[in-house]
Amino acid sequence: MEKREIRRFITDQLNQLEHREQKEQQIYDHLFALPEWKNAQSIAITLSFRNECATEPIILKAWELGKQVVIPKVMHQEMRFFEYLPNSPLIETKMGIREPDDQAVERSLSAVDLCIVPGRAFTRQGYRVGWGGGFYDRVLADYHGHTLAVAFERQLVSAFEVEPFDQPVQQIVTESEVVVCQ
Repeated sequence: MEKREIRRFITDQLNQLEHREQKEQQIYDHLFALPEWKNAQSIAITLSFRNECATEPIILKAWELGKQVVIPKVMHQEMRFFEYLPNSPLIETKMGIREPDDQAVERSLSAVDLCIVPGRAFTRQGYRVGWGGGFYDRVLADYHGHTLAVAFERQLVSAFEVEPFDQPVQQIVTESEVVVCQ
């Protein structure tokens, strides 16, 4: 399958997902038990989009534990990260993605301990199909912290064409397991 077909297939799979809240809670339970989560003083995470696993509970837990949270914003075809606090104003892009407003304080991703990477589909080797902009692949090329993705089991696929610039995540946390990649 081509990446465009995979995106469409996974969207259909996620639209049909039953017991979503229960499965999300299982994902959170697995995530919060990981040493990479426990040891992280700062996390980078996206605000969930469309029918992805909800990230708000992860952000709330991070704040509760005193972790710094940063979220991405695309500016001039480049992804940059900004501090996200409980009262931070957000703006919505044309695609419906919520991002920090112009008053947000920029933070370097290299100073972040754990980057939770979004995606539509994943292989067990950690490669991902995103929305097609390549933004995460570019920022992860120079990132040396820990990377993982939270995803429903249905988002795991056997294979797709991996391109030279694709950056895999180190772990994928699903409702049924933590996949250690590579």
